[in-house]
Amino acid sequence: MRQWIYNAIAVVLFFAGINMGFAEPGRIFLDKECTLGLGQSAMTADGKLVIKFKAVLEDSRCPVNVVCVWAGNGKVEFEVIDIDGQKKSVALNTEEEPKAAAFKGHRLTLLSLDPPRRDGVSLLPEDYFVTIRVQKIASNFSQDKSLMAGRSLHSNAGAEES
Repeated sequence: MRQWIYNAIAVVLFFAGINMGFAEPGRIFLDKECTLGLGQSAMTADGKLVIKFKAVLEDSRCPVNVVCVWAGNGKVEFEVIDIDGQKKSVALNTEEEPKAAAFKGHRLTLLSLDPPRRDGVSLLPEDYFVTIRVQKIASNFSQDKSLMAGRSLHSNAGAEES
């Protein structure tokens, strides 16, 4: 009887962890926030995509200890690889469009680039991390303006998106 109770508790805790979106290293749960450090990769929970945070292309964000007229922008590059090995380079922004891109029935959205900039403090590449969200989208999804802008980026395979 005691073993049955322990097993029941373990099952409940397991499913509670999934529902609360606790991150597993290298795993992106759909519709949940996920954080990646520069150079890190993670696979979507459905096993269809691997997403790698490749580079910070631009960081003109206003430092948090300065008053700015413009918020600035952070632009980062991701490499997205589907289950068939097709690769796509995707550049997303914190303030400008595109902030999201569609690939193989999924939408990748950049939620934030961290840490915030501070006046007089230089950030090293390894200091950066991003928060992203991946959502499943219908294959007949009518793309909005930001997703269309994300499609204009080049694909290594040269094939059309589906």
